[in-house]
Amino acid sequence: MLALALVLLAAPTQDTTVAVQRGQRLEISAQTGEIVVHTWGRSAVRVQATGGNLGRLSIDQSAAAVSIRGFSARGGPARVHFDLTVPAWMSLRLSGVNTTMRVTGAEAAVTVETVSGDVEVTGGNELVSLRSVEGAVTLAGAKGKLDVGSVNSDVTVHDVSGDLQAETVNGAVFLEKVQSDNVEANTVNGDVVYEGTIRPNGRYRFVTHNGDVTVAVPEATSALVSVSTFQGDFESAFPVTLTERHGKRFDFTLGSGSARVDLESFGGTIRLVRPGALPARAPGSSGEHKDMDDQE
Repeated sequence: MLALALVLLAAPTQDTTVAVQRGQRLEISAQTGEIVVHTWGRSAVRVQATGGNLGRLSIDQSAAAVSIRGFSARGGPARVHFDLTVPAWMSLRLSGVNTTMRVTGAEAAVTVETVSGDVEVTGGNELVSLRSVEGAVTLAGAKGKLDVGSVNSDVTVHDVSGDLQAETVNGAVFLEKVQSDNVEANTVNGDVVYEGTIRPNGRYRFVTHNGDVTVAVPEATSALVSVSTFQGDFESAFPVTLTERHGKRFDFTLGSGSARVDLESFGGTIRLVRPGALPARAPGSSGEHKDMDDQE
């Protein structure tokens, strides 16, 4: 396919549809505004763009990509609300600065990067990478290699399968209904909560500095569990037998110990709970949970 360029001029609201073919990815950048992506069954991309200072909309096509950008009347980046409908098979690469992102129904790779704005993605396959600096990041219904992170907000992942890495600095990490044999989650100032599989020969690592670590342990779990805390405590909803202890660093084995689970918190409590007994999230908090005793 030859490179093609479509330029739509001077209109605060624009609506156009372009034909696409398998093998092309969607690339869209909005310095300020919002990007919303839906999917459909057609081999076409519909672009609806709204912005008070939107001067022109540029759509460039090559054999590899469809690239979309909005410009103001003076030629600089415009504040734009993009509402796109794309084929479910199309991979996505979204970027922005002061931009919120929302994707629904993707069945291919998804990459999202923004500085100030929330990211919410439902779906995604193969490689899913979501990043925000100031916004919350939420991923659901994805499978493959999953990498999600924020700096100053929470990260929430649920109903996913595949290798998973989740991280933030000033926020909590919530991982629920995860099907994986390789999970790593870490934060500095916030809680880490995990409910999902602990598979034989799997590797699971959950780390925080100032926060609690809570892990729901499925029945018949087989794992070597290593616990490390300096100023915090350890609680378990079921009896465990310590095999090795060094102060507040100790190991114990569940079943034959085939999986490896590492739990670390410098100043918080490390808890093992039964499935379905995760602590409730405290309304309006960022990463804080109600104490387990308060739920009764």
